[in-house]
Amino acid sequence: MRRSWGRTSRLWRDRQGSAAVEFGLVAPMFILIIVGITEIGTTLFVGALMEGAVRDASRYGITGQDGASRAQIIRDIIEDRTIGLVDINVAQISTQVYESFEAVGSQEPYTDDSPANGAYDVGEAYVDVNLNGIWDNDQGKDGVGQPGEIVLYQINYNLPLLTGYLSEHLGSGGNTGLSASIAVLNEPFIDDPSVQ
Repeated sequence: MRRSWGRTSRLWRDRQGSAAVEFGLVAPMFILIIVGITEIGTTLFVGALMEGAVRDASRYGITGQDGASRAQIIRDIIEDRTIGLVDINVAQISTQVYESFEAVGSQEPYTDDSPANGAYDVGEAYVDVNLNGIWDNDQGKDGVGQPGEIVLYQINYNLPLLTGYLSEHLGSGGNTGLSASIAVLNEPFIDDPSVQ
């Protein structure tokens, strides 16, 4: 008994390997913190790139340059400014034209007939602002706009997370949804470059 107690006492006082035990206890939490910082940092960085890309695309779009190919050039600017971190083939990029800044994001006006439920029901009278033949929850019409029109530039993208550790807090299904938008007023440009 005394002999085993002596061995146990010596083992208890022995400090060899204590660093490995301490590292084993601290490492999982430390790695989780590093991964979390990387995930959040990447998400914020891509969000900032998207904001800048939409801003730069709108700055080009308001000038009216290159007429018919303007929509493709706007898309190319967004792809270039997001430096490959946004898959342009998966991202939803839209440009919508509005009559005023107040109309941006608002639904087409309708008459809420009986029973009045505060929502549009099929058959109720409405004003087809975007002239597409159906009632829409957003009155914008697709396009890059004419001189003096309001255009909303918008990009939505589901950024794949690097790991699944924070998907519960940052998104769902291994992705986090990011979006950027800006509404601008087109300059009084001339559509036909031959007209001076």
